[in-house]
Amino acid sequence: MQEGQKIIPDGRKTIQGLFDGRKIFNIPKYQRAYAWEEKQLKDFVEDIENQNPNKSYFFGTILLQSKGKRNGFDMIDIVDGQQRITTLIIFMKLLLAKADRDVAMQEDTYIRYHNRDKLCVLEIDDDFFKSYILQDNLSNESHVHTPSQRRLLEAKNFLRQWIEASPNKVHEFIDTIENMEVLTYSVEDNAEAALIFETTNDRGKSLTSLEKTKSFLMYKNYIISKDPESDLAKLQSRFSEIYRNYEEIESRVDEDSILQYHFIAFEEWHRKSDYQRPVQMIKQKVNNLINEDTDTEAAIFINRCSLELKESFEIARTLFTKRDPYLLDIFALSRQAIFYPLLIKAYKCDHLDGKQNFERIAQLVEIICFRFSIGGYRADKGRERLYGLAKDFNGDFDQLASDLQDFVEWNCGDSDFQRCLLSPAFHSDVNPNDQRYLFWKYENYLRAVEQPIFPEMSYDEFANADSRRKFSIEHIIPQKPTDNEIVADKSIRPRMTWNFRVDYLHSIGNLTIDPLSANASKSNQDFEYKNQKYFRKAPLKAQNELCEFLNSKTGRWDKVSISNRAQKILAFALDHWNPRNV
Repeated sequence: MQEGQKIIPDGRKTIQGLFDGRKIFNIPKYQRAYAWEEKQLKDFVEDIENQNPNKSYFFGTILLQSKGKRNGFDMIDIVDGQQRITTLIIFMKLLLAKADRDVAMQEDTYIRYHNRDKLCVLEIDDDFFKSYILQDNLSNESHVHTPSQRRLLEAKNFLRQWIEASPNKVHEFIDTIENMEVLTYSVEDNAEAALIFETTNDRGKSLTSLEKTKSFLMYKNYIISKDPESDLAKLQSRFSEIYRNYEEIESRVDEDSILQYHFIAFEEWHRKSDYQRPVQMIKQKVNNLINEDTDTEAAIFINRCSLELKESFEIARTLFTKRDPYLLDIFALSRQAIFYPLLIKAYKCDHLDGKQNFERIAQLVEIICFRFSIGGYRADKGRERLYGLAKDFNGDFDQLASDLQDFVEWNCGDSDFQRCLLSPAFHSDVNPNDQRYLFWKYENYLRAVEQPIFPEMSYDEFANADSRRKFSIEHIIPQKPTDNEIVADKSIRPRMTWNFRVDYLHSIGNLTIDPLSANASKSNQDFEYKNQKYFRKAPLKAQNELCEFLNSKTGRWDKVSISNRAQKILAFALDHWNPRNV
């Protein structure tokens, strides 16, 4: 296509005209998988239902790319509009199944013609789409292997329910769909597709920042490349890998967050407003290079940016799926967002086979996360410093470790850490998950150093959400003791005075980890009963050891016991979460 040449759309045509004939539509691999959810589906069917039969309904713009003929069929890529077309075919298939008239011709037009399916979705989902969405094979959870497959199945169920709610409108819906109009653009090569995609994009679901980045890079690549077909094929391949990697972790993290983490770690920025607008900053960088007549530099930047972005998504997938103990610990604390740029860059820069340098950084991140959690600090405390460390990191892991050790001392040092751990209001001040985390680590410490040695309690045991096995925090002296424990005189039982309640009841020394079912069975019994019936026989060393802290003078569990046990836990915590030990 020559510079300055106008690109003219094919014009409006009906859906029937779009699908009629020997056409096979394909979603190219560089596009994202099926992404529509209930909001888009509801808008889709409500628009169809509310159409005036005497007026034409404009369905939107569809961007197509001819891929030539194969076995007598016209092969056509859907460059833009794949979400709408996929939904339309699912809806039409369900409608035709409910029609009480001959629909063989329409089945040929929209679903399958001469044993060829009219739409091929992405390869990873195509068999599922044809076997469980377009055919009547029953599907269950064991058949769903990707988030997009789940959304396809949910779309089918949603659309089926909509049809069942309006059984008398089946024929009306079919007629409406066939007469809907679309504006199509047909292009002959990737370069032309990139240009139109950037300037005419029209979707039922708003573009993400990642999609905007892809669109912009493809468009600018077309403008400046000496070999746009080859370069665009490379970009398409990279974004195909980006989407496939993201498919595996999309339930854990947002794609635009990964884009921002990448920008923080690998691109040049100077202020908060820069990394908060990665798309705008990438556009500004490329446009400035082009305006300065340095197309070669702009092409180099686009190539590097797309390659490194692909690598960052690969690393993000690895981090979220890798069973690394320090990563699991970080995830367990649920404060990791501000550390992702640093973790992604550290993982990429660690060239050791065992990733020992990365492990060291992850251990320091876990220490910071835990100290922040115990201190009750904001989740974004120290964000600018951490983002700056990620941007400036050049592979010197010793320096980075030293910087993170200093960060701990400046932001959550030992004096604050100790004060929070020994707070008499520890139980109410600290998030329950962080309390469980502390006692999980304390339990594993006891299992490792005190005879008899026990195997560690695994992350999966700790994170178990089963109502019986899930861990909770048990008050050793209960929060609501039985009446005979609340005494005003000197008794063999600990005095539940106001001062005891304020200074000791919720102290770390009066708490322990306990399975939820076991905690409930202990109810509000006194220590003697709990110890005899449960603690001594428990599979948890944090409970077995309690009798060691009984007051030597009284033989009872009291404030002396609580204070002594709190000091032992404190000593463990100061050593275990000591950044200088890393």
